[in-house]
Amino acid sequence: MPVTRLKLVGAVIAVIAVVTLLVLILSTGSGSSDQSGDYSGALMPPNVPAAGFDLHDQDGRPIDLAQFRGHEAIVTFLFTTCPDICPLTAQQIRGAMDQAGHDVPVVAISVDPKQDTAEAARTWLKSQHLQGRMRWALGSQSELEATWKAWAVLGQSATSDHSAYVFVLDREGRRCVSWPVSHLTPEGLARDLKLIRARNGACRA
Repeated sequence: MPVTRLKLVGAVIAVIAVVTLLVLILSTGSGSSDQSGDYSGALMPPNVPAAGFDLHDQDGRPIDLAQFRGHEAIVTFLFTTCPDICPLTAQQIRGAMDQAGHDVPVVAISVDPKQDTAEAARTWLKSQHLQGRMRWALGSQSELEATWKAWAVLGQSATSDHSAYVFVLDREGRRCVSWPVSHLTPEGLARDLKLIRARNGACRA
């Protein structure tokens, strides 16, 4: 067989092999995603309970996680004078609920108790168009410090920024998915909310 023809056959075989490999990779990837129902956020270890807290909201009403049992819920940590990350986080959560087609309880736990007064929280919710869709959890320095420690997050200080995370809870109050705010998207968060709901409110099928 002439050399030129051998090269042509070899090239065709190589192309076929590459195309076959790509098809296998793509089909395997999509198949595993559909079968496992992977979350967009980071799936937490099984049966991790959400640490409880006993605080009050921007309207002076008691707020604790027991109120949200039976519902998927979102917990995050914000402060009212934050100029960038906190408003962005709030709008991503708002967008996720819009895309999911239903609201869930959302709690923003204060990381700056000196600045996060009830009035400041109400003003902030109004500015973010989240009145009735998000509640602030407020308290004293010691109450909030205990909450931060229980959730393994840092509060806001003059020397360091607070831990920017969003947690999705299932209907049993377990921490199901965690999102570092740097990776949070409305589409991904909406997908996780829908996935929990599709599993009848359970983190895992």
